[in-house]
Amino acid sequence: MTGTDAANAYDRVAYPSGVFATTHPDHLATVARLHGLNPPPPETARVLEIGGGDGMNLIAMAAAYPNAEFLSFDLAHAPVARGQAIIAASGLTNVRVEIGDILDAARDLEGPFDYISAHGVYAWVPGPVRDAVMALIGLLLSPDGVAFVSYNALPGGHLRRIVREMTLHHIAGIDDPAERVAEAAAFLRAYAQPRSDDRPLLTAMRDVARPIAAKVRSVLFHDELGDVFEPQAFADVVDAAARHGLRFLNEAEPGRMDQGMPDEVLDDAPLIRAVQADDYASVCFFHQTLFVRSDRAPARRPALAAVPDLYASARCTRTGPTDFTSDEGTFGISDLPLADAVAKIAEAWPRRIRVGDLVQDEMRLEAIYRLFLGKAIMLHATPLPGVSHPGDRPRVSGLARALLTLGEDRLFTLDHRAVLLDEPAPRAFLSLLDGSRDWATVEADWARSGYATDTDAAGALARFASVPLLVA
Repeated sequence: MTGTDAANAYDRVAYPSGVFATTHPDHLATVARLHGLNPPPPETARVLEIGGGDGMNLIAMAAAYPNAEFLSFDLAHAPVARGQAIIAASGLTNVRVEIGDILDAARDLEGPFDYISAHGVYAWVPGPVRDAVMALIGLLLSPDGVAFVSYNALPGGHLRRIVREMTLHHIAGIDDPAERVAEAAAFLRAYAQPRSDDRPLLTAMRDVARPIAAKVRSVLFHDELGDVFEPQAFADVVDAAARHGLRFLNEAEPGRMDQGMPDEVLDDAPLIRAVQADDYASVCFFHQTLFVRSDRAPARRPALAAVPDLYASARCTRTGPTDFTSDEGTFGISDLPLADAVAKIAEAWPRRIRVGDLVQDEMRLEAIYRLFLGKAIMLHATPLPGVSHPGDRPRVSGLARALLTLGEDRLFTLDHRAVLLDEPAPRAFLSLLDGSRDWATVEADWARSGYATDTDAAGALARFASVPLLVA
């Protein structure tokens, strides 16, 4: 963020810590490789986060990639201090969270960076700062690097702006942050309730208000009630990037990749026009847009030759010879050999399997790509960080141990997910895995912990089999 008011707002009301999978270098590298590019290896990359708050997103990456270098900066002092405390407690030496102003960063930072993210910044700052974001990326992005910029989008942002203005009118004169956001949430919940005499437009507006009303209050305070709320048209963002030597790559979210893309793409102009037209048709609300250097030449159709060297993971269950179910819903794969391959990928979770070890022919490689777009499977540029089996002295990541010590309920895994851990027994077990104990000592200490009546140490470890936290 930038400016005194912005800093004070985030110092007064903390934004929740979190991790964002679509900003991860592994994911950005995957998308770049699917476009025929040769991005830097995520395991040894330099990564920058603009306006990163407490930096938890990058701290979690640093725990997974000890040979990479990470830097996050933000103007708000309180979240930066929190991030620095977590880093110190974690013992991580490859990540920094610093005070910094976007307007000064071009002078203060030394590039290049292989991956740059600006998540939750671009549509919430004034115009000069938006331009500074793009200028900074254009200055610091490495030749083969990938940049991520998220923003509230138009035309859906017009509807959200109406809801915002209506809510600000309702809470005018309330200065206390807690009272302000509580009254805003109550107003939005009431407004979101359908009425029997609603016209179609009012029904649509209530649909827009409903998820806003359900937001965590600190998120509502900043995202909807902040001083600046400037949704952006996709084409304008791409144009702003182009002025700083950047070129549109694709959307970061698999479900939106290739959305609106014409059948034949000869150059960027018809592609950008088609995506913007699709935004109007779908009333798009949010974008997570990726950029590369303007002299890169990304393939506009999937580079299937890259798929065999990618890794796949899947959180799904086979329910029949060709049927699967996952958090995204049910799906079927009519080709039985491909269904067998996906079943093997799912059985290996959370480990990742090299696609080429299961699938080689072009038809099935394209099907793997389509399953990725549909979020049935995930594709990765790197194997799963950490280890899947405990060594002689089992050890969970320093970040996990630090968060346990600090009393946090959420841990962040080596595959960049948040897991809720609010029960004392699993917390007590993980605290034993600090690398100082061999397995026999872990078993003995667990038996004496008072929690072992439910399960022995091997059973406790098995419960974490799907939660990658172990490091070598």
